[in-house]
Amino acid sequence: MADWTDCLNFAISISRQASEVVLPAFQQQKDVALKSSPADLVTETDQRVERILIAAIRNKYPAHRFIGEESVAAGEPLELTDSPTWIIDPIDGTVNFVHRFPFVAVSIAFAVNKQVEFGVVYSCVEDKLFHALRGQGAYLNGAPLHASGQEDISRCVVVTEIGAERDDLSLSTMTSNIFRLLQLPVHGVRALGTAAVDMCQVATGGADAYYHIGMHCWDIAASALIVQEAGGVVMDTNGSEFDMMSRRVIAASSLSVANSIAQVIQAFPCRRDDEAPCSSSSFSVSSSDLLRRRSFNMADLWQNAMDHAVSAARKAGEVVREALQADRKVMTKSSSVDLVTQTDQKVERLIIQSVKEKFPSHRFIGEESVAAGEPCVLTDEPTWIIDPIDGTTNFVHAFPFVAVSIGFSVNKQMEFGVVYSCLEDKMFTARRGRGAFCNGQPLQVSDQKDISQSMIATEFGSSREPETVDHIMASLKNVLTIPVHGVREAGTAAVNMCLVASGCVEAYYEIGIHVWDVAAGSLIVSEAGGVLMDVDGGEVDLMSRRVVAANNRIIAERIVKEIDAFSPPRDDAPPPTE
Repeated sequence: MADWTDCLNFAISISRQASEVVLPAFQQQKDVALKSSPADLVTETDQRVERILIAAIRNKYPAHRFIGEESVAAGEPLELTDSPTWIIDPIDGTVNFVHRFPFVAVSIAFAVNKQVEFGVVYSCVEDKLFHALRGQGAYLNGAPLHASGQEDISRCVVVTEIGAERDDLSLSTMTSNIFRLLQLPVHGVRALGTAAVDMCQVATGGADAYYHIGMHCWDIAASALIVQEAGGVVMDTNGSEFDMMSRRVIAASSLSVANSIAQVIQAFPCRRDDEAPCSSSSFSVSSSDLLRRRSFNMADLWQNAMDHAVSAARKAGEVVREALQADRKVMTKSSSVDLVTQTDQKVERLIIQSVKEKFPSHRFIGEESVAAGEPCVLTDEPTWIIDPIDGTTNFVHAFPFVAVSIGFSVNKQMEFGVVYSCLEDKMFTARRGRGAFCNGQPLQVSDQKDISQSMIATEFGSSREPETVDHIMASLKNVLTIPVHGVREAGTAAVNMCLVASGCVEAYYEIGIHVWDVAAGSLIVSEAGGVLMDVDGGEVDLMSRRVVAANNRIIAERIVKEIDAFSPPRDDAPPPTE
């Protein structure tokens, strides 16, 4: 058997070089062109990175062939032969790249005799280098990878993509597939916007499965091998053998989970990659100018309390990160997918105890305290509103968005908010009248006013009641058919709101969240220049469990028109009498 180690090492080297082009461009204004749909984007950086990669490979391996996303879009034939062939996605997650959503990857696969021999996926913003060589295992930054091995679909986090297709058949199939998965039930469904990284999450065990219909061979060629070499399973969505040209895939922790997904999802017709080249469109739009600064000189009555909240959030983050390295005992609350761990409870106790020592007269609303029977009442008194782990399902699965959220209210008005995204080490803060910040840098929402050029975040929630899921899926389909650039689902309301504040997404909406999920994030959004409203367009009420957070009123009101609204029980509703 041929040894392709030298080629693999070269691919790793050039993927890192490509990231040196991607990362500086990540923060800059981008000229965006459209390809097959209003959500199928390309930038000059995509094209430049692909040219750099192909030129470097041709210089070293002049006899080798290429399949590159942007080359195919420009009219090059897409044909996989027996010859050594490099399959390249210069920026997997272009919509993420345009919006600065923090999952963007360079993907390079190498095939001989139509079989992938190695794969490299470099998640640039995370600085994570995934690679696999056939028969020699899969690795992340040099450490071996192993899929979770989970065999019970009801205990799985499943990742998918809400792709570029906006026709009625594709959208109805996509939403009905998510609906079926949620009803199984599964622990959660996530959507991060890059197939290559999604599949690598399966290889790490952070997710238990990924499925998609409509992606391309360059999206998954490298990561399919990474999943397989990590001990996972890759197959067609109909349960047959995987064919990277079919534009259909399931990647899973086990054959049992893969088969469970294959049994419930349906495919919509899409042309094979090797049938005909893609076509491109020529018109373009510009993205927003980001990161404006604001200055304030208001008196600050609660700075000591905010400083303590930041310190407490960091200490809580250390507990969370340590717990991720250990076995996590999981319990359930309102449903089989509404999870809680001992770490949630431990972190909440630590935060409340430290606050009580420093501010003994203050009140508390804590997620786990309320779950244990404490009343959820917001008075005029200084009140700390705490979610010890926002994204508990993510935490259980080591999916990389987990946050500590601390809001502080006086006279029923938020005075400061702290959201610490523990695994990213991002500290989001806001003080009323003083702006919003991430790791000390000012935040500013996007200035995008065109909903069709927008990225939207939402969550599928923990309810698996058919009527509730129907509402959620109807809203998702309505938003997608506006159309929008994309919809993302990171698994934590607090981080979603911080993504709005950062300008990475234009809006976030959800029904069914709780006050502790959004109290801190709501102030961070408003202090970054964003707007908040109820899903019916009225004034936001944090106890109502309904919220729209957006970069401006134009986008918010447009989202409101598409939401299939319903009213869950309020957080401050009295408990039902027996």
